[in-house]
Amino acid sequence: MGFDIDQTGSDGLLSESLTKSRGKARSAIETFDLKAGKITTVVKTMAKTANDDFLTFGIVGNDVGFVDEQRVKLNDISRHDRYLLLNPVQGDKITGQWEPPHVTDSVLYQQAENQATNTQVSVVFRNAFSQNVPWLYVWDSSSNRFLNFIRLSYTGSAMAEDSSRNQAVLASQSGSGAPIMTLVNLKTKKITVFQGLNNGPEGAGAVNGLAVDSGTGTACTTTELNAQVEFYDLAKETGFAVQLPGTDSGDQSNSGGAVANDSQNHLFLVAQPFSSESRGSSIYVYDESGNLVESINGFSFSGSSLPATKIAVNPGLRIGWVNGPGSNQIQQFFY
Repeated sequence: MGFDIDQTGSDGLLSESLTKSRGKARSAIETFDLKAGKITTVVKTMAKTANDDFLTFGIVGNDVGFVDEQRVKLNDISRHDRYLLLNPVQGDKITGQWEPPHVTDSVLYQQAENQATNTQVSVVFRNAFSQNVPWLYVWDSSSNRFLNFIRLSYTGSAMAEDSSRNQAVLASQSGSGAPIMTLVNLKTKKITVFQGLNNGPEGAGAVNGLAVDSGTGTACTTTELNAQVEFYDLAKETGFAVQLPGTDSGDQSNSGGAVANDSQNHLFLVAQPFSSESRGSSIYVYDESGNLVESINGFSFSGSSLPATKIAVNPGLRIGWVNGPGSNQIQQFFY
């Protein structure tokens, strides 16, 4: 039910649910040692119902853990979630709550990866089950204070944060056309849109993964239909694409999934659920010029029946964690 690791430390955070006999179940928030791969503390548990459980969104700036306690009240669609904070994660305890002004019937949809600064961005659907109104919430993780609220016309399938330029980056498919890249200034609320690359006989399709290197202003995406990896200069709003190893632009089944950025070594790690190089799944390491640095094979992202939902990396240790090989497992790798 979600996981993340500290990009500069040695701790990790995850949530899980366990079903026991006679229909009884429990959900838990746990911390783990990212180097040893061992659970260190069970932070909090609750009796799990059909609609209530914990979901880890990640670790944000200042080593603050962020967990959604998903709660459904009154009926099957009335949401009243609580958002729990571990500040810091290595303290192994709940220390407070993220308290947006609009909670009832709102759903936290996305949270951008950013451990470099305290400014965090999240997409929240207000009146989620009636109007589906998306808002961008800008939050300071060090003071637990909201800095801005920005109304969006639509949201993408993927989101990242360019912290050096104080902007959110969203990527979405525009019908059957090219992906749409959206830049949102977190202070002025200015929204800029440019068209992404649409290569291949069937076009690009949906955006499966997105990450940003804030140090260089480079974004990296994967797309559904063409087994390509795209690199964008966000300032110039230009880009280029490369094929994943052993693919051509019509190999939809071998398309990439999750993307992670190593900002220290200026690398992007790209998951490929159905490997074009070996059995199972692969992770490919690219530099920002689109050169393949390394192929890491032999994974099985949730048995290859589901895409890798996350790659989390610690650049200093050159350690990564990813979903799989089983649906109830995460797996360590080195790159």
